[in-house]
Amino acid sequence: MSHYYYFAATLPTLQFGAAPPLSSEGFLERCSRFASGPELEALRAAVLASPFAGPPPACLGLSPLLEGYYAWERAFRAALARLRAARLGRAAPPPPPLGAGGSVLDSVEAQARAAAQAASPLEGELAVERERWAAIQSFLGYDPFGFEAVAAYRLRLQSLERLASFDAERGDAGYRGVYAAILGAASAIDLSGDPQ
Repeated sequence: MSHYYYFAATLPTLQFGAAPPLSSEGFLERCSRFASGPELEALRAAVLASPFAGPPPACLGLSPLLEGYYAWERAFRAALARLRAARLGRAAPPPPPLGAGGSVLDSVEAQARAAAQAASPLEGELAVERERWAAIQSFLGYDPFGFEAVAAYRLRLQSLERLASFDAERGDAGYRGVYAAILGAASAIDLSGDPQ
């Protein structure tokens, strides 16, 4: 595994809830000056919520942090889905196989429960991002200049970008619009059983 002493030392500090100090594109462009080959491809492929059943193929066998994080992400999403299904009285999906990082995944149910019990959708999303940051930290070793630290930076930067995209007023307006449409559709239904 490579070390990125100069590159890692020049990266701006990331703080949860703060504005991202650079864009993902800017980060990857800077990475391309210091990383190459499989490590650069793994950094490009590393995303917060992978559409794959596991780590993106470029990350396989290269990063214990990314493999552990994706196992956690799958388990966390499945736990959220089970909680939401139970709340709606529907059948819950089965839990995914734990894979890498099984010992860290033991607390996923409690983490998902905390996010699901948030007072508002915005608070729920903030809780999800806090749990992601904690999960990334739990898989991160003690080498601040290694590939794993750079990969963790990539994931956290995407989390900050996601947080920065939240707009409470726009979200509230969207929610009210959807809710009004549902109420309008429900009032148009004739509950008496007589055809209209």
